[in-house]
Amino acid sequence: MPKLTRTVTTDAPIDEVFAYLADFSNGPEWDPGQESSVPRDDTGPRLGQVYDVMVLWGDRKLPMVYEVTAFKPNHMITLVGDGSTTHAVDTLEFTEVSDGGTAVTYTADIKLKGVLRVAEPFLGSKFQELADHAETGIAAQLNRLAASGEAT
Repeated sequence: MPKLTRTVTTDAPIDEVFAYLADFSNGPEWDPGQESSVPRDDTGPRLGQVYDVMVLWGDRKLPMVYEVTAFKPNHMITLVGDGSTTHAVDTLEFTEVSDGGTAVTYTADIKLKGVLRVAEPFLGSKFQELADHAETGIAAQLNRLAASGEAT
């Protein structure tokens, strides 16, 4: 039952940061654990939006379905993911910092299913590694946003 939290700060304004990260189809750009993330419709990021995500775990590709269960523009988004081996709750919280930039706190609460639950205590370093890579990816993409001055 690892719960992983990372915080990234950027010079990009909160509205651009939220627009980018709230669109979970951008996930593969910042999360190396995602191969693809495709929304089920073209209504954009919103409460109830569903994404079909292909997760990479070692040499395996595992399909998951993520749904936006909380959506507060420029403040917070929560996505709940479910797959055959994993249940995850990902929350991104956004705070404007004093210089006009943004702090993003990303929390992933991951639970393995079935017989894999027994392995959770032994996979702590793997989960930490995944969180570290996501943090690095978020920072890189948000720095790109800050440098370009525009959201994708």
